[in-house]
Amino acid sequence: MCWSGGKDSAWALRELRADPRFDVRGLISLVNEKNGRVIQHGVRHSLLQRQAEAVGLPLQFLPLDPTATTTERNAALALGFGELRRREAACVAFGDLFPLWGRDTRVHADAVLEAGLSAWVCSVDTDFLPADRVGRRFDAAFVAGLPTGVDPCGGDDEFHTVVEWAPGWNRRVWIKPTHRIEAYNFAFAEMERRSRDADASPHDVFGRFARLDRVRGYVDGHLAEDLNAASAAKVAAMSPTGFSRYFREHVGTTFTSWLTQRRVEHACHLLRENNDVAVSRVAEAVGFHSERTFRRHFHEQMGLSPSEYRKRALEEASEAGSSRPRRLPVP
Repeated sequence: MCWSGGKDSAWALRELRADPRFDVRGLISLVNEKNGRVIQHGVRHSLLQRQAEAVGLPLQFLPLDPTATTTERNAALALGFGELRRREAACVAFGDLFPLWGRDTRVHADAVLEAGLSAWVCSVDTDFLPADRVGRRFDAAFVAGLPTGVDPCGGDDEFHTVVEWAPGWNRRVWIKPTHRIEAYNFAFAEMERRSRDADASPHDVFGRFARLDRVRGYVDGHLAEDLNAASAAKVAAMSPTGFSRYFREHVGTTFTSWLTQRRVEHACHLLRENNDVAVSRVAEAVGFHSERTFRRHFHEQMGLSPSEYRKRALEEASEAGSSRPRRLPVP
């Protein structure tokens, strides 16, 4: 699969993996031989490596000179693809959905967003879009605000994206745009890794799907009880097998892992708001029947013990109104 790290590549990979005629064995990315960035997207190759790990496929980089002639570039491509042929690859698939797949791009953009794909706009052609559109979320508001004549999916290279998560990924690649770079008629957003708590407006896939929203509400109201995927499936009105597959496809992790994260999040709230409640009582209140298990999961997720978290919370409370930066982790 020729991989740019954008939404079209991510969606094409999803389609290929769902088609029994194909067996996707790896990814190949065309990068600028001088700086290692994806051609036209400007994304660092290190982020693509993270994406490859998230989809569970090996990634190979094919360096190209973006200033080369068509003949020189085709020769470099032939050399790179020849190496794949020697490794018994039968074909290379490209994610250029339009006009290859003949889909209505507005309908397709809606479908991609409805499926929960999370992406940032990493570059724009300023002949079509203002430079300030770069670094924005690729979401319904971005699509709705596109000028007349600009393809909703950037099918004419008006803009490009970098994906954080798409259906079928086994984890999210947390990304944030930092500063804007303008060169000739292109604007690029520098994309860097971020911690999962750094986004003030995180992508909330639960708010997009009624079933997931019901499950989250039920879990939050019954945290102290014995919860599992089977009980959540009943709330979602699905079979346990169907629900497990549905949950992982849209959330990017298993229900069990998400439930543990949710319990730790609520534990953080209780530790901050109830200074006189024992840690063991907090553990019981959020559904951990073993304090040892609670402490282990809490430390894995937050990087410090429950007692250390509470101590920092008290310190932050005493510093309210101070200009000193906050240090307390947020789940």
